Amino acid sequence: MIREKRNKYDKTEVGFIAGAFLPILIFLGIYFFGENEIPFSKYLSNLWHLHALVKLGSLCVFANLLIFMGFIRKKYEHAARGVLGATILYALAVLISRAF
Repeated sequence: MIREKRNKYDKTEVGFIAGAFLPILIFLGIYFFGENEIPFSKYLSNLWHLHALVKLGSLCVFANLLIFMGFIRKKYEHAARGVLGATILYALAVLISRAF
């Protein structure tokens, strides 16, 4: 059986880290470019009381699709698997927050 050499970025951990941190970076970018005159904790509590925190977070996770497709096009299946895992964890967090 012939073994192919994998790229150093084709690791599940790399994909998971990318899929976990990109939505957070987008969320922080929305805060800094939009409503940075109020404290971040107040911003979060306002979003929570308006029932918009989960919706905005879900939109931020949507960007994982771009990373996922990029990894698939480069044939980095293991990294794409990590992005999918991070996205599933975000989906579980959304389901849990909907329950409360």
